[in-house]
Amino acid sequence: MTDRQAQNSLVLNLEQLADVVALQRNAGKTIVLCHGVFDLLHPGHIEHLVEAKSHGDVLLVTVTPDKYVNKGPGRPVFNETHRAAMLNALTVVDFVAITESPTAIDAIKLLKPNVYVKGPDYVDASTDVSGNIAREQEAVASVGGCIQFTEAPTMSSSKIINSIDATKNSHLANWLTEFRKQHSEVDVTTALKQLADLKVLVIGEAIIDEYVLCEALGKSSKDPVLAFRELSYERQIGGSLAIAAHCAGLGAQVTALFYIGDNGLDEDFIRSRVSSNISLEFVKSKSMPTIIKRRYVDSLTESRVFETYIMSDEPVSEVDESNLRDKMKTLLPVSDIVLVADYGHGLLSESVIQDLAKSNNLLAVNTQSNAGNRGYNTISRYPRVDFVCLNGSEMGLELRRKHLSMTDLVPQLRSRTGARRAIVTEGARGLACCDETGTVVHVPAFAQTVKDRVGAGDALFAVTALLFATDTPSDITGLFGNLAGAALVGELGNRSHISAANLMRHASALLK
Repeated sequence: MTDRQAQNSLVLNLEQLADVVALQRNAGKTIVLCHGVFDLLHPGHIEHLVEAKSHGDVLLVTVTPDKYVNKGPGRPVFNETHRAAMLNALTVVDFVAITESPTAIDAIKLLKPNVYVKGPDYVDASTDVSGNIAREQEAVASVGGCIQFTEAPTMSSSKIINSIDATKNSHLANWLTEFRKQHSEVDVTTALKQLADLKVLVIGEAIIDEYVLCEALGKSSKDPVLAFRELSYERQIGGSLAIAAHCAGLGAQVTALFYIGDNGLDEDFIRSRVSSNISLEFVKSKSMPTIIKRRYVDSLTESRVFETYIMSDEPVSEVDESNLRDKMKTLLPVSDIVLVADYGHGLLSESVIQDLAKSNNLLAVNTQSNAGNRGYNTISRYPRVDFVCLNGSEMGLELRRKHLSMTDLVPQLRSRTGARRAIVTEGARGLACCDETGTVVHVPAFAQTVKDRVGAGDALFAVTALLFATDTPSDITGLFGNLAGAALVGELGNRSHISAANLMRHASALLK
């Protein structure tokens, strides 16, 4: 085995690489560092790495781990181990490591390269939607290094992947082709940046989602019951709190108004999971417990096998309702838009709905149908709504219609509710959006794999409602709405929340 084969026989972790770099530096070698995703590896990457090596003696490449790739549904195509192995096989590359961070900053500070090399796309830091290149430049300067930009012609992995996907889904490919003719990438990213000026009030039931991962044991020996063994347990914030978290991730100033049970433990948990940039306003109810939805998930298939709900089925008490309405009177005048997340579990009484309808705020409403309210919680409860977001079955319940196309039904929904804009989601078929003129825009779905649908509708509602508030065109609104939904169905419940930076990266990769 040659020296080159020996050093490239494995991919290092960052600490191991630091030890190797120390030896190389003591030998008087100039250390060069490149960092990236490298999915798919293509000729442009090779030219970039060859040019990078020309700036020194030893070329290090660190690889972004899968969990931080953030290039949208279906990415990365190759997992971190495969991406690192391909780089490790290149003779121009001396050492490879997979980082544990979303950026190169930790690697820069630990490895202290003499030269950090980026591609020509990053020369103008102001065009980097994530803002990471500016922070990486600061990190390089802090360790006494310099940054260099390669001049090789750029070649986009995302564009290559999109062209491959186009052969698999001609409908999506055709839609993206038409979208690119109408909107530039600047148009798309500008739409998200406008959301930072919004003051948002989210009203709705707070839900604590619990996931119990189980292993199926089989039928009980004495009873006709399927037995499971519990393996792990996870708690998440859900319902209106998840929507508030998505809105905050988009940069808006957010206040969440909700009920919780008179239980200090629930309050402590919620506060521990909600970011500090969300203002919490809640009524502690002695008559209603905090809603908890517990889902049992089969570890082998990752499918839900059983659910239990902890909640009250009684009307909200007059005291709790009065306290909620008093808080609303204070919060409504200082809000630009109100997002109503109505899960039909008692918080939004008729009096509360009337108060919302009489306000001067933009009113975005999502009434959800679930096992606890099927057929009772339709959008017709609201005498006024500016933006309505439902799924296909919820629209069917409202209109009592089936077997008509979205082109016919969504305008009927908008007309029935008096909304300026209506969005109806259809799962794998995407969504349909009807604007003020009655024009219906269809946007295809972007998700390639579905792990859990819980939370996807909430993310889509949060994104599309805020884009409605800034008069964003329907097709751009639908693009970001479906990207948000696609991001959530790839996770278990509301394990993660939408951010403007991630959505911008997803859109940028899709539009290459």
